[in-house]
Amino acid sequence: MSTTLSVIIVLEVLFTLFIAWGIMHEERFVAFEDKIIFAVLRKIRRSRAKREYMRREKLNAAAEYTPVKPVAKKTLSRDTAA
Repeated sequence: MSTTLSVIIVLEVLFTLFIAWGIMHEERFVAFEDKIIFAVLRKIRRSRAKREYMRREKLNAAAEYTPVKPVAKKTLSRDTAA
């Protein structure tokens, strides 16, 4: 047997046992599902908030940028010789 096949068989057995446990303890299983769903939703909300924060920081940094005007060099014209 290859390692991949062994891992697949073990995962299938664990999945079957998890389903059987879920049937026997339905309330606990539903509570577990709710925990997982809320954790995923919380992660999605946090990542969206983080992206929005980074976008606003980028916009604020761009808005605060003030370009410096080049200073014109004063040149003496030939008409004003002393």
